[in-house]
Amino acid sequence: MIHLQPPLAARERYYQAGYWQDQSLGQLIAASVAVHPDKTAVADASGHHISYRELEDKAARFAGFLKARGVGLGDVVTMHLPNWWQTAVVTFAAFKLGAVINPLPPTYGWKDLAFIMNKSHAKAVIVPGRFRSVDYTEHLLRIAPELTVLPTIVVIGDGNAKIGTNFDEALCGSPLAQDHYAAADDAALLLFTSGSESKPKGVVHTHNTAIYGERALSGTLALNDRDVCFMASPVTHTSGFMHGILMTLMTGASVSLLDIFKGDTAVDQMIASRATWTMGATPFLSDVVDSMEKSGKRLPDLRYFLCGGAPIPEVLVRRAHTLGVRVMSIYGSTESPPHTVTWPADPIEAAWQFDGRALPGVEVCAVDENGQALPPGQQGEQWSRGPHAFIGYLGEPELTAKALDAEGWYHSGDLAKVGPQSSVRIVGRIKDMIIRGGQNISAREIEDILLEHPACQSVAVIGLPDGRLGELGCAVVVCHPGKTLVFDEMKQFLIQRGVARFKLPEYLVLRDALPATPSGKIQKFKLREELKTLNGTNTHV
Repeated sequence: MIHLQPPLAARERYYQAGYWQDQSLGQLIAASVAVHPDKTAVADASGHHISYRELEDKAARFAGFLKARGVGLGDVVTMHLPNWWQTAVVTFAAFKLGAVINPLPPTYGWKDLAFIMNKSHAKAVIVPGRFRSVDYTEHLLRIAPELTVLPTIVVIGDGNAKIGTNFDEALCGSPLAQDHYAAADDAALLLFTSGSESKPKGVVHTHNTAIYGERALSGTLALNDRDVCFMASPVTHTSGFMHGILMTLMTGASVSLLDIFKGDTAVDQMIASRATWTMGATPFLSDVVDSMEKSGKRLPDLRYFLCGGAPIPEVLVRRAHTLGVRVMSIYGSTESPPHTVTWPADPIEAAWQFDGRALPGVEVCAVDENGQALPPGQQGEQWSRGPHAFIGYLGEPELTAKALDAEGWYHSGDLAKVGPQSSVRIVGRIKDMIIRGGQNISAREIEDILLEHPACQSVAVIGLPDGRLGELGCAVVVCHPGKTLVFDEMKQFLIQRGVARFKLPEYLVLRDALPATPSGKIQKFKLREELKTLNGTNTHV
């Protein structure tokens, strides 16, 4: 059970401003059911779709099943699922019980699952029997001896092991007699980070923080109940879950889910569903643009393609623009999701020049090493504050105090420049700063330039330990199919772009793929660990 609550100062500030109200996510979804009972709420790539009326019935039955097994107010329900329609049912059912939903992407391994279930004391876990090449029933059997909890297990489909209750069977019982919605300041979401650090942290959001963030985003983009969201980003990851599932169900819109991403499939599904907006990392956008260019197909209903998690190359935005696709940058984190976005009135150049402008009610700044706000255009750590921000890390008071100060500012660890109209330009992570012989090198600067090279599909620049200079730069590159890059060519390309010689990477590593989170954020800590003993200047791993 999660007992975290927002601090008194935040409650006073945001209730007085009208940003927080006495409603829960479950109540907002119930209102969508009342207004749009026969409208499609969620559909997926299997062709299955359910209306809001059906969502209500299935969620009530699943909530009745969970309640009979002891799940109630503040208990954690772990949802370890692909982009399937059942995610909406499980989410609404949890809210009907006042429980906390804990979405976990299917890409998490069995060790991650065991760690998070023990950390959260999950009362229930819902998994696919099998997805892609993974059997999740075998995962549950494997971790059973390690679990400190005995959760109710529900399985969608079949796995090799006969374990828990089948999802369809769980929906056969009586519906919940009465909804037990949580209070607006109670915990609603438990979202584990898996970004630039190796140990996941459990980020806690209340109903109010989640509701405000989604209302601010939908209001800024003028999204409403007439919209159709296409979501191929994992809906059990922060971005896909909050913007694909929560925002859709809050506003009475529809969402079309894709569980296995391919550019051609995504384009066809967006056409068929008449999607009006979507969101994905740069590789998603690149594959969609490639498919459209090759097939000649267009997306006349699509107003926005929100792109975040990695730099967006100018050339890719321009290619999309010629196809009628409006690319808009979005920036945030699990702790602060999101706090900037390209606004509809902004010019096309904003997508690659900035990482968006602050949403209404959200404050942003860049600070120096002493926490003092810097003038516009100067580089420092990016801080944000607002009614959308998380309230703490589960069971980690020291980490919470370090990331979320007494004034409510979230310390992102990102290096940024804050400009006019609260525009933000991320230049890298503080940990991303390579210190070579006492000189600072921005990894983001080198990455942005290398992405202009015609051979480079994706790039990560990291610092590797060196006994004399402290760190040396290493460019890890994934090339476009049929193309390659050699060290001297990379070096000359950077020099021709005006890069100072001390900033030139000493190593080039070619790889078939980069380790990344489900949202597309490159996990540089894994690259540093794998390559820390690298020798030579041109290596293919």
